[in-house]
Amino acid sequence: MKYMLLITRGAWQDEASEQEVGEIYGQIGQWFAKYTGDGTIIEAHKLQGPETATTVVLEGGGSTLVDRPLLEAKEAIGGYAVVDAEDLDAALALARSFPMPDGKLEVRPVDEM
Repeated sequence: MKYMLLITRGAWQDEASEQEVGEIYGQIGQWFAKYTGDGTIIEAHKLQGPETATTVVLEGGGSTLVDRPLLEAKEAIGGYAVVDAEDLDAALALARSFPMPDGKLEVRPVDEM
């Protein structure tokens, strides 16, 4: 079954030195390489910051563009991965192994259309 891991940007990035950020991103890169290599990760991307977002608002048959994220929030999605896992427990175990000092990963089943 496929699951999407939505990965938030942790506060550690604001508090860490350049060297610490480099080391953590190195560990994250190794994590992605391991699970991409074994076929667990189907697709993954890092996203640019929420300040780059444009939201399309559909209303009354028309649309409006807004230069801001869909949701106004303190936390922002920093990236995502679509994974192939046996079940929710396996997907959660994978998310729990993500090598980030703080942050959140939302795990959601993919509803294939």
